[in-house]
Amino acid sequence: MKKLLSVLALALCVCLTVQAQRYDRGYANTTQKVFAPKGSFMIAGTGKVTWHREDNYNFLVIDGIDGDGYSVNLSPTFLYMPWNNIGVGLRLGYDRMKLNVDKASLNVSEISMNVDDYFRLTQSFEAAAIFRPYIPLGNSGRFSLFAQVELGFNAGRVKNTARISEEVKGTYTEKYKFLVGVNPGITALITNHFAMEVSVGVLGFNYNWNNMVHNQISYGSESLANASFMLNLATISISLAYYL
Repeated sequence: MKKLLSVLALALCVCLTVQAQRYDRGYANTTQKVFAPKGSFMIAGTGKVTWHREDNYNFLVIDGIDGDGYSVNLSPTFLYMPWNNIGVGLRLGYDRMKLNVDKASLNVSEISMNVDDYFRLTQSFEAAAIFRPYIPLGNSGRFSLFAQVELGFNAGRVKNTARISEEVKGTYTEKYKFLVGVNPGITALITNHFAMEVSVGVLGFNYNWNNMVHNQISYGSESLANASFMLNLATISISLAYYL
C-alpha cells in the first residue's frame, strides 16, 4: 500500500512538473538570436513604372489599335523596432494608370464596334499600419522569417470617357477600400544593412465601396466584401530593405 501511494505521488509530481514547464518554440525574445535589435529602423519598398504605345496593333478580336499609356506603382514601408525582433510602422502606396486609345475596332462573328478617343485615368492612395514579428533562422543572424499584419485604407478615383458612334460617354467613380491582411515572408541580409525580402499574402479581408456618376446625369453605387485564407501567388512581393 505504501509503495502504491509512493508511486502515485511520484507520478503526480512528474505531471505537475511537466505542466509547469514552459515549452519554448523560439518566440521568446530572451532565447532568440536577435535579427532586428531594439531601437533600430527598417526602410523598404517596391516600385514599378511602365510605358507603352500601339500603332495599328492587333490583339485577339481587337484590330487597329492606336494609343498609348503608362502606369506607376510605388509602395514604401517604414518600421521601428520597440523590442528585439518586433517591428511596428507604416506602409504607404500610390498607383496611377493612364490609357489613351485614339481608335480601335472590335470584331466578333457578326458583331462589330468602333471605339474612338477612349480615355481612362485611375489613381489611388493607400496607408496601412503594420506589425511585424521576426523569427530568426539559425545562428548567423542573416536570415529571418516574419509575419506582417496590416490594417489599412485605400482611396482612389477612376475617370472613363469614350466616343461611340459619334456619342461621347463618360463615367467618374470614387473608390474606397478597408483592408486587413497577413503576409508571411523571409528576409536575407546581403550586407550588414541591405536585405532582400520575399512575402506572399495568405489571409486577407477587404471591404470596398464605390460611388459612380455617369454622364453627369445618373448616379450609382456598389459595395463588395471578400475574405480569403489561401496562398495567393498574385500577391508575391520582392523588395529591397535597409536596416539601420
